[in-house]
Formats: sequence, C-alpha cells, structure tokens
Amino acid sequence: MRIKNFILAGLAAMAIVSAGSVLADTAKVMAENLARFQRYAGKPQDSVTVFQLQGWQPLGENHIAIWTGVNDVYLIRVAKPCINLSWTNGVGIRPHMNELRTRFDSIYVHGMPCQIESIRKVDYLAVRRSMGPHAEAVDPRPLGGSEAAKAQSSGGAL
Repeated sequence: MRIKNFILAGLAAMAIVSAGSVLADTAKVMAENLARFQRYAGKPQDSVTVFQLQGWQPLGENHIAIWTGVNDVYLIRVAKPCINLSWTNGVGIRPHMNELRTRFDSIYVHGMPCQIESIRKVDYLAVRRSMGPHAEAVDPRPLGGSEAAKAQSSGGAL
C-alpha cells in the first residue's frame, strides 16, 4: 500500500511540474509572438472594418491578434482586467455596422467584455518574412480556423 501511495504521489508531482512547464512555455511563446506583432504594427487607429473574423491568437493578459482576412491582422490591446484572455479557447466581437472601434467596442472572453484600448494594423507578411525559412514551424497563426465562419454567423464568438 505504501509503494502504491508513493508511486501515485510521484506521478502527481510529475504532472504538476509538467503542467507548470507547459504554462511557462505557452507564456514564453505568447510573449515572443507579441514582440513580433508589435515590431511590425503600425500606428494606433480608431477603428477597423470587420466583415468576418477569420481567427485570433491570444498574446498575453491584455493583447490579442485578430485576423479579418488571410494576411489582414490587427494587434488589439484591451483594458485590464481581461480575465483569462491568455488561456481562453474562444473570443467574440460585436462590431457595429462592421466597424470595431477603440474605446467603444470590446473583445468578449467567456461572455465578459474587455474594452478595446488600441487597434494597430500588423504587416503580417513582414512578420512571416522575418521568421526566415522555418516560419511554418513557429509561425504565429490564428486560432479558430474553419470554426470562424460558423462563429461569426452566430454572434461573433470564436
């Protein structure tokens, strides 16, 4: 019985260490991708036209990238606190008249609004070029993919 408990305790400890490592790796990748997007982001703009949300990628506690087309990417900073933005598996938007506006609209995480503080257009092709020949292996790509069209038609959540 003691051996079984010892083995279970060891496995539990390994799982905790492994989970911590995964979270640290994920946070590191988000920080690296945020730096890439910021390097190639233009000046803040008041709004962006969004006909369809193609995908998104969390970039930390208060940044997210959204894709409105294949290479049309916007870096959005939201007001804190935006609870669980880094770890959410879905986001939503509700553009008014196909316009997503700074200080007026929000990114929705688990139904909770996170007010948009800034919107910056990203030169996504430059981001990809900067990553060299291994871009496909570490490319900061959107989440959501084929689910985007279904979610957009059902209220904008991805």
